[in-house]
Amino acid sequence: MSRSNKIPRPKMGDSFYRHTLIGLVEEALVVSMSGPEKFPEEWSAVVMTRTGTEFISSDQEFRSKHDWVPSTWMYDEERHCWVVPATDESESRDASAWNLPSPKVGERYMSWRARVFREVPALKKDDSVNDILSSSWKSLPRIEMEPATAK
Repeated sequence: MSRSNKIPRPKMGDSFYRHTLIGLVEEALVVSMSGPEKFPEEWSAVVMTRTGTEFISSDQEFRSKHDWVPSTWMYDEERHCWVVPATDESESRDASAWNLPSPKVGERYMSWRARVFREVPALKKDDSVNDILSSSWKSLPRIEMEPATAK
């Protein structure tokens, strides 16, 4: 993964997200773009959220996890910065690139998968998401529930 200091020019229909102050993830969709085509680094956009519209632009700062960023970006809690997944196809992205939570006691695959998507929403955009989750599920340590004993 690599770091970037600018948000690339989005396309109509691209999704963005941010963390809210109460710990939820808010998603938005680009519904309008403006800015000259010959200067792709200068743009502004309108995003539609569940609660209304918001404005983002190329000169936006994205220092905290409460700022709008493309849905493929991940926030690194240890470094307190956004991490941009590499777009180079030669760099393989596997489960180690994502900070996937371990299954809880007695948790089944589909419940764990839904929890992973809630905690790591950027994973939904990865083309090989099914392979990543499948290999992770097989390799992650799980604590099985003890069978109930009859009395």
